[in-house]
Amino acid sequence: MTRVWLTSGVAEALLAAMHERQTEVRCSLDLGLSRQLVRVEPDKVMLGEGAEISAEQLREVVKSARNCYLFKDGRLAPIQITAQYFYKLVPTDEAPTIEISGIQMHRTTGTAPFRNAMESVRTVVRKGVAVLDTCGGLGYTAIAAARRGASSVVSLDVDANVRSIARQNPWSAEYFSSPVIKLVETDAAEFAESQPDGTFDSVVHDPPRFSRAGHLYGAEFYRQLARILSRRGRLFHYTGDPFSKNRGKSFVLGVVRRLKDAGFEVTRADHLQGVVARLR
Repeated sequence: MTRVWLTSGVAEALLAAMHERQTEVRCSLDLGLSRQLVRVEPDKVMLGEGAEISAEQLREVVKSARNCYLFKDGRLAPIQITAQYFYKLVPTDEAPTIEISGIQMHRTTGTAPFRNAMESVRTVVRKGVAVLDTCGGLGYTAIAAARRGASSVVSLDVDANVRSIARQNPWSAEYFSSPVIKLVETDAAEFAESQPDGTFDSVVHDPPRFSRAGHLYGAEFYRQLARILSRRGRLFHYTGDPFSKNRGKSFVLGVVRRLKDAGFEVTRADHLQGVVARLR
């Protein structure tokens, strides 16, 4: 089965090769993970196994600069889902991000989603530790923790539509194939309440906005995280850009206060738009 991912920029490059009557062009067909030679004909590109994409299809992709397209079983379609919210995979200069009803779920300014996950994980994950990834999303955090040498990673996500988008994202493949990573479709607060004391050594907490998941910023949830962490366990908590506005600053100071009340020592990590906390 031929699976190919296209963005507006790649489609534009393929059309330009057709226009210039090139017979082949090197480009990425997996959202930037790799590059390969593609055979070009006057009105289509050949993908192997008899699969082809027409110039007309490529022109449709060019029109949608903020979509990632998947070509599968002869059909080319944007990676998106319309449900209670509107979900879509959005290209960046590196790994794609997921957008839910117009709100991007990853940092893309001055960084890239996968790179940012690696940098966040590095603050609290060491080789051999058991990691809890509270809000799995596209799986970048879990993958980063596994590559960092975690002995186990439990990754939570309550939203089946997010998981469906992730399964269509080539950058998320390791999320579903790694023997180190266990996926659990449940709410992080409910999961934490069900776990024995000291189950995890590290937690990476990258929750949705407060308006969508306020309980994941609450004092009781933080107490549960402290309880299920091992002695001197560590937490990275993404908060967003805390000091761009006075309101944001007040919000993050509240997060810090509640974490301290739960038993954590807290250090700001402004370059990651979050805080690093350690059990006292």
